[in-house]
Amino acid sequence: MVLPFQNYSQTPRAGEQVEEMVATLFRIRGIPNVQMYQPQDEDKGGWLDFNDRKRQEKALLLAMKDNASYAITGSVDEWQYKLGVGSEPVVGLTIRVIAIPSGAVVWSATGAQSGWSTGSLSGTAQKLLRELISKIEITKS
Repeated sequence: MVLPFQNYSQTPRAGEQVEEMVATLFRIRGIPNVQMYQPQDEDKGGWLDFNDRKRQEKALLLAMKDNASYAITGSVDEWQYKLGVGSEPVVGLTIRVIAIPSGAVVWSATGAQSGWSTGSLSGTAQKLLRELISKIEITKS
C-alpha cells in the first residue's frame, strides 16, 4: 500500500504526485496489486489534510488493519525549478518500505536529481524514482 508522502517542498501536492508515480512504477516492476491510501470521509476537508505526518500515521494504521504486507512512504524534500537562466527542474526524495504489521523499515533510499532546462519536474522525478526503486529486491512468494 502506498501511504502519503510528507511534502517538505514549497510546491503544494508534490507528495501526491510522487505517490501516484511510485504506485505506477511498482506496478511496472511486477506488483499488480499496489493499493493507494484513500482518506476516510471524516478526514476529507479537515485539518488532517494539511498535516502530512498525521495523514501518514493514520494511513499506516489503516494498512495494518487492511492486512497489507508492506507500506511504501517517504518524503518530498525538493520539487522545483531552480531560478536562473535555464530554470532546471530539481527533485529530492526519500522512500521507505515498511513491513506490516511490525512497522519495521526494511528498505530506504534517498536521492536528488536535477534535469536540463528543457526537462520537466515530473520527468526528472520519474527518472530518480526509477533509479531508487530499481534497487529494491522483489521476490514473489
